[in-house]
Amino acid sequence: MGITLNFIESESSKIYYRVSGKENSPAIIFVHGLAADSRFFHNQLKYFGNFFRVIAIDLPGHGRSRKTGMLSLSLYSRSIEQVAKKENIERYILAGHSMGGSVCLEHYKNNHHKIQALILISTAPRIPVTKEMVERSVTDFRNFFDEMLSAIFFKKAGIFILAAKKSIDDEEESIITEDLRICMNIDHTDILEKIDIPVLLLANRWDNMISAELTADMRNSIPGAKLVVFESRGHIPFFEESESFNSTLEGFLTSIQ
Repeated sequence: MGITLNFIESESSKIYYRVSGKENSPAIIFVHGLAADSRFFHNQLKYFGNFFRVIAIDLPGHGRSRKTGMLSLSLYSRSIEQVAKKENIERYILAGHSMGGSVCLEHYKNNHHKIQALILISTAPRIPVTKEMVERSVTDFRNFFDEMLSAIFFKKAGIFILAAKKSIDDEEESIITEDLRICMNIDHTDILEKIDIPVLLLANRWDNMISAELTADMRNSIPGAKLVVFESRGHIPFFEESESFNSTLEGFLTSIQ
C-alpha cells in the first residue's frame, strides 16, 4: 500500500500529512511528539494501511508544516480537525506519542464525539519538562539536544542522531524550545477519569524521557484502559519494538471493531 504526502491550507500556512489505505476504511490518525514529524510513523503507515485509512500529521512548525504564529496545544489539536475534515473523516481512532499524546488528550476535550479510541504512547498527563530544561535549551541548545537525542533513541541511534544534527536549523531550535514550554504547562490529570472510549497505553520499560511508570499510572485513572509495557529501552516503542508494537496495536484495534 503506497504512502502519499498531502497538505491543506490552514491558519498556520500549510499542514502536511502522510496518508495510506483505502478512503472508506476505518481511520487512524497518528500524532508525533516533540522534535519529530510524520516520518516517524512510516512503519505504521505501511503496516496498517492494508486494513485502515492511516494518517500521520506534521504538526504546525514540524516536518514540512511551517508556522506563521505562536505554537500551542490548541493549535496542534485544531490541525487534527482540519486534516480530518479535508479527508472527509467523521470518526477516527487517535494515536499520540509523547507530546503527541498530550495533543490527543487536548483534542479529546472538545472532540470526544468524533474519537472512537485513544492510543497513548510513552506519554503522561503531565509531561516531565522543567523550567531548567527550557532554560538550557535556550542557553546551551546543542549539548541539550545531543543528550535528548541519546535518550530518545536506542536501536540504530547513531544513524538518527547524525541525521538530526545535520538537519536542524535555527528555526527548528526555537520550535523545540517552544514545544518544551508547551509541555512544561501541560496537565491533563482531570480529563482522564472522564474518558469513556477504549484506551490503549503503550510504553518501553526503560524509557529515560517519560518513564513507563508515568504512562502506567494513567491506567488507574482511565476507566477500562489497557496497558502494555515492552521490555525495551528508548522513548519510541513503535521504532524500538516495531513488530511487537504493530502486533499489539493490531490486537487492540481488532478487539474494538
